[in-house]
Amino acid sequence: MKPTPLLLTCLTGLAMPLFGLAQPVITTQPKSQSVSVGANVALSVRASGTAPMTYQWRSTSGDIVGAVTNALSLTNVLLSAAGDYLAVVSDASGLSSTSRVATLSVDPAFTKITTGGIVTDRALFGGSSWADYDNDGYVDLLVSNYGGGGNFLYRNNRDGSFSRINGSPIGTDPEHTIRCTWGDYDNDGFLDLVTLNGAANFTESNALYHNNGNGTFSRMAAGVVGVLASATGNCHGGAWGDFNNDGLLDLLVADWSRNLVLYRNNPDGRFTKVVGDPLVNVGSQSIGCAWADFDNDGWSDVFVSGYSGANFLFRNDGHGAFIRITGGVPASDAQPSAGHAWGDYDNDGFLDLFVANAGSGSNRLYHNRGDGTFERITSGNIVTDTAVSLGCAWGDYDNDGFLDLFVINGLSGPQNNFLYRNKGDGTFTKITSGSLVNDGGASSGIAWGDYDNDGFLDLFVANGLLGPAQVNFLYRNNGNGNNWVKIKCVGTVSNRAGIGAKVRLKAIIAGQSRWQMRQIDGGDGTSGGSLEADFGLGSATIIDTLRIEWPLGIVQELHGVSVKQRLTVTEPARLQALRAGVLRIQSWKGMAFEVQASTDLNLWSPVTTVTNLTGTLEFTDPEVTNPSRRFYRTVLR
Repeated sequence: MKPTPLLLTCLTGLAMPLFGLAQPVITTQPKSQSVSVGANVALSVRASGTAPMTYQWRSTSGDIVGAVTNALSLTNVLLSAAGDYLAVVSDASGLSSTSRVATLSVDPAFTKITTGGIVTDRALFGGSSWADYDNDGYVDLLVSNYGGGGNFLYRNNRDGSFSRINGSPIGTDPEHTIRCTWGDYDNDGFLDLVTLNGAANFTESNALYHNNGNGTFSRMAAGVVGVLASATGNCHGGAWGDFNNDGLLDLLVADWSRNLVLYRNNPDGRFTKVVGDPLVNVGSQSIGCAWADFDNDGWSDVFVSGYSGANFLFRNDGHGAFIRITGGVPASDAQPSAGHAWGDYDNDGFLDLFVANAGSGSNRLYHNRGDGTFERITSGNIVTDTAVSLGCAWGDYDNDGFLDLFVINGLSGPQNNFLYRNKGDGTFTKITSGSLVNDGGASSGIAWGDYDNDGFLDLFVANGLLGPAQVNFLYRNNGNGNNWVKIKCVGTVSNRAGIGAKVRLKAIIAGQSRWQMRQIDGGDGTSGGSLEADFGLGSATIIDTLRIEWPLGIVQELHGVSVKQRLTVTEPARLQALRAGVLRIQSWKGMAFEVQASTDLNLWSPVTTVTNLTGTLEFTDPEVTNPSRRFYRTVLR
């Protein structure tokens, strides 16, 4: 009788037949993966041998019931799914081979969201931006669509899910939109939207959508708002900012192969182009722009990323004009720059700058020296890693009190994105585990935002700008034990959205008294935060000082502020004493105030409630008995 072959299976996976009989040859081995909680995982194996082939997948706990094909799918993985996986492949002769071990690691920091249109819709997605457009306390999301036929507006359902708003005009207008940015241009308390459109033939105009305050929008015509709604171009970036500190948001647009365009917002609600300023005569391909008061003089400066190799830094002279900074970095550091982001990563009170480069070189980090100049950081993965990087965004995702950085890569082909954790000593650690940095994709837009209001920043990544159509990524932050606070700024004399305001706070974290600073801004079109200041507070249990430096010069301080809250801070109305008992109250139209009076600045009593219908309101106190000892203040209703 011919003996039956015996198999000796070693741990490394090779099934060794006796008597020289052939066995299946594994031609494609399963690959190790690192994902976030909630991700879907696919492992596969291929082999040659005598058909039919049979398969059995095994994990560290033994055979996986029902896993008997060449592909193993794990859905919505939990931490318990981490471990080693292999496949035993058998052929018709009964001989078998064992694959190599594939190790699955599951990172607990984020949960990858895999259901809902926000991550299953497909299009040529460009920029993305969070904003609470309906004022319900939860941020919503706009994702631009370069494929034409409508952008994607997702309303936050306040239960962790989103509903796409398909109606006109945002969801149906035909333009090819590359970027988007939110801002309350008319100061009515509802965020409006600009989409930056970029057909290659330069025939499409940008669109300004006015928020009607009831969940709908109206596209504004040039006859109402001026040239902003009619100028054509191929626009790749834009940002709202009040460059002349008149309380009205202006718009700066980066137009591919053309000069920058600065639209000044006028009191009559119309926009006009600024001409003759060096800012609008750069004469270079510009792909992004972002406002920032980098020298802390109270006036918004601007950085422009020039894709053709020249970057531009302009300082606001405080008189409605800009001065180009030509010496030193970042202006002299020529790279094919794309997105960029301002953020005070070392907590010294001055905004630093990160620039994402889309060529073959590395990205750039520029440290603000605090004297109007910058130094280029040249060591560490954050500035030595290379990729085709299109955008970046700062955010303290672990709430330890130091800003971390996410960089999107790929554009025209799949590449992994980068996440750098701030170590608090001026250096960064590159994170290599989890879906955020292993999902691939041709990423083109990025936005940090706390969409579930748990105090921890979540992350959205848009994909597929140059095609083919792709889905987007949404990662929910699972949080930790660190404390936090979120500050929403409401301008009364400054622009209503608080854009340009600097929010500073001081708290004791890990035994050290530490200041932090955030600037309220709308990003650069590629990235768009939520127009709130998100602070991580580590072990701090109280905020010693919270200071808001408003764009129009008012400085407001609060002390002993509790942690773990979303706090709305309203800029005080501007009061002027005209004569005894007669006040002028300056604020935006429609704002209602309770007027309070005191004789000693300690005890305050209400006098009346007034509504400012015109922008300037005169109020007469009917109870004035001692004008020399009468003080007034207003409280927003």
